[in-house]
This record gives sequence, structure tokens and C-alpha cells, in this order.
Amino acid sequence: MSDRTHKAEQFRALHIPGRPLLLFNIWDAGSASVVAAAGARAIATGSWSVAKANGFADGEHISLAFAIDNLRRIVGATDLPVTIDLESGYDDTPESIGETIALAIDAGAVGCNLEDSFPANGRLRETVDQANRIRRARQTADAANIHFFLNARTDIFFQRPPDQHDDAMVAATIERAHACASHCSVAAPA
Repeated sequence: MSDRTHKAEQFRALHIPGRPLLLFNIWDAGSASVVAAAGARAIATGSWSVAKANGFADGEHISLAFAIDNLRRIVGATDLPVTIDLESGYDDTPESIGETIALAIDAGAVGCNLEDSFPANGRLRETVDQANRIRRARQTADAANIHFFLNARTDIFFQRPPDQHDDAMVAATIERAHACASHCSVAAPA
């Protein structure tokens, strides 16, 4: 079993119904080492913290190459499974999302966040477009033959201030989740 496969299985084993998995967001190899030494069982990057620690604003203002290089350094600094916040995937097309996921897997990630809004303006992508992006991400991950986790995040509640949140937003979130859910499930490696 490869190290990548082992870490993916280790991360999968941490997902136990009724026992939430707590992940501490880190931003570089140093913070990963500190969080690991403190007893974490897995590590996640946060796009905001990675961007700010390097003098950039959140929202894909750091390059994909930088994000992947940073991921590679983080993975090299710890034996723990690492999941990366890939923001909106650094491009729009399903094909490009597949390439982004492949880069993250090759760098050692066992999972990722993939947002459904456009970084430039925060506007939501069409549900069908996001579902197609998730589908390609899942296909790419399955082709890598590991249990790669996709956190298909929705930014519906970022569209309006909290005092304007309502039942319609909850319904839209559930509808969007259903549209993407079948594409996020983990397929068993061959």
C-alpha cells in the first residue's frame, strides 16, 4: 500500500457517524508540524490562512502552482493525512478542475474543499455547472485509485447578510447538495 493510499485510508477511518472530525486549518509546513505535535489526527489547509500568511487576499489570489507547492511542503512535514482548500478549483471548466484535483493528489492531498462561487465576485455558479465540476473531480480522484474526499462546499449563505437568511436559502442549499451528492461519494478503488 502506497503512503498516499495509507493516508487516504487513515483519513477515511476518521469519519465516524456521530463523532465529528475536527480539523485544524494550517497554512504552511511549520504550522502543520506544530498542529501534528499537538496531537491532531489529520490536517487541513484554509485558503484564507494560506493567502494571508503569504501576503495575499483570499479568493485565489495566490497561484495554483504556489498552492500546490505549499501543499507539497506541508505533506512533507507531517505523517498525517492532509486535505487542501482549493477554493473554487482555480478554473471554471470540469476539465480544468480535473487537472487541479490531479495536481493536489500528486502532491499528497487526501481530500479537498471545492467551492461553488466565482472568486472574482462571489456569485454562485449554476448548480448544473458545479455538479459537472464535482463529477470531473470525482472521476479524477477515482482514476488515482485512492479514497479522495471531496467537500463540495456551497456559498449560498454568503450571498446575503445573516439577518436576511431564510428558509428559501436552506431549501436552495439542500437542492444544491442533492445535485452534487452523487458525485461526491467515495468509490472503492479496484
